[in-house]
Amino acid sequence: MGVGFVLESENRRLLFSGDTGYGPHFKELAQCYGSFDLVALDMGQYDPCWPYIHMTPEQAAQNAQELNAKTLLPAHVGKFNLARHTWTEPLERIVAASQQQSYTLLTPMMGEQMRLDVQTQYFSPWWNGITA
Repeated sequence: MGVGFVLESENRRLLFSGDTGYGPHFKELAQCYGSFDLVALDMGQYDPCWPYIHMTPEQAAQNAQELNAKTLLPAHVGKFNLARHTWTEPLERIVAASQQQSYTLLTPMMGEQMRLDVQTQYFSPWWNGITA
């Protein structure tokens, strides 16, 4: 993994992946820590030339499953484009990849409040209609 970290308290366990590619290090984290209440996984700004530093949305969805995550927060999305994909593509793909998964996908707009102690939160697809 690149620069990532786990925050652990008596009540919560959170993982922030930082820049990373898909790999066995996520299964190792699950073996070490068990489940996570929230995983914020790098899944935007991907390109076939960068497989070791940026995951695709589908890889992030797979990692959320492997990490036994209760919630997935997409990271590195909705800001600016470094990669060749469209600005909205990462969000569209993670929504599709997260259908029928055991975790809850959180897609707040930047600055929008989210709560880990609330099981049912709804975030509108705020990226629809935005062009960059």
